[in-house]
Amino acid sequence: MATPGRTGTHPAQVLAVAQLPPEGSQPGPKRARMKFRPVLSFSKEDKIGTIQPHDDALLVTLRIGNYDVKRVMVDGGNAAEVMYPDLYKGLGLKPEDLMPYNFPLMSFDGKLVIPMGMIRVPIQTSPEIVKVNFVVVDTYSPYTAIVDRPWLHTLGAVASSLHQKVKFSSGDQVFEIRGCQPTARMPGMPPESTHPSSTITSNPAITPKKQPPRCLSKEHADAIRDEVAKLKCAGAVKEVFYLEWLANTVVVKKKSGKWREKTVFVTPTGNYHYKVMLFSLKNAGSTYQRMMTRMFEPHLGKSIEIYVDDMVVKSRVVSEHLGDLGNTFGVLRKHKLRLNASKCSFGVGSGKFLGYMVTHRGIEINPDQIKAINNLKPPQNAKEVQKLTGMITALNRFISRSADRCRPFYLLINKWKGFEWSEDCVVAF
Repeated sequence: MATPGRTGTHPAQVLAVAQLPPEGSQPGPKRARMKFRPVLSFSKEDKIGTIQPHDDALLVTLRIGNYDVKRVMVDGGNAAEVMYPDLYKGLGLKPEDLMPYNFPLMSFDGKLVIPMGMIRVPIQTSPEIVKVNFVVVDTYSPYTAIVDRPWLHTLGAVASSLHQKVKFSSGDQVFEIRGCQPTARMPGMPPESTHPSSTITSNPAITPKKQPPRCLSKEHADAIRDEVAKLKCAGAVKEVFYLEWLANTVVVKKKSGKWREKTVFVTPTGNYHYKVMLFSLKNAGSTYQRMMTRMFEPHLGKSIEIYVDDMVVKSRVVSEHLGDLGNTFGVLRKHKLRLNASKCSFGVGSGKFLGYMVTHRGIEINPDQIKAINNLKPPQNAKEVQKLTGMITALNRFISRSADRCRPFYLLINKWKGFEWSEDCVVAF
């Protein structure tokens, strides 16, 4: 930010003018020229001079209140312009200059922010001057200000973070405000994908759903409270303050005796939503698998095998194992992933993976599965036969000629025949 006449910003580097004459070399009548409206559009040529591909925010330099202000983010997804302390102090504003503004805002780190007030300040984008209501907040931000839909709509502008430009028309000319991509790539500047969106598009014809909080047992309430505390500490959830489209928490006990939360929204201590992807979503598993495949692509099939969130690090000889583990941890640190220590085992010669035993000899059958089949009693009905055939199917790779040997069982579950446990079934069993 600099005072007029002392700024190091060159207007030619910030603002560009494109003259769009109508077709034909001869100027048309005055009335025809007045009807001409330039079209605002972006093409491949607009990407020239930018680094592609990218997810950088669109940062521009604007003349706000007679000052050339840098690091102004253009965000068409919000409905309020925001002014941060650097600009507030630089403009020499005082608390008595502000109008009351009593609506809380959400900061980038998910915390509730109470605004100091609102002030109306002109923004000059030659030759247009637009007066904008800025909400002043006293919180840290890498930006000096954020301009949003009200400014864009009043100016009649179109912004494209992909092309790092803002375009608007005045008369028969199209003006461009170029973004400063190097500034957006400076340390401390979050990528565009991390900027929170303040609105959710929904069908206005659908009535928002509301679920009243359920009465929970003390055991469930304590489990939810402990899990929410851990998720908040890890930064996986944040508190929300709306009442629509919230579901009650459902917890189920895992084999280990711990609790798993199916949905974390309405809790005894507040309402929350996830900041990370949920495994309960329909396509979460495939999305997570693609991510893990990309992360460990150089090591897959060599020193590591991965199926969704199960992974095993393998080595041909003991002396190579520490190096293979180091490579795996390096990838995890790079992408900021964490492991559950209670589910990890290190330096073992064999172990269970996806229901099988993995040893130096290869993949072997799980003794627990053999024990379950040995403890089965002869089936008494077709449903019990289906259970038996399902268990056999899971182990068919370890049973020679399994289809022929188990044929009597498959004949029993034919819907056109009655159930009869014959001598062939006894022999096969």
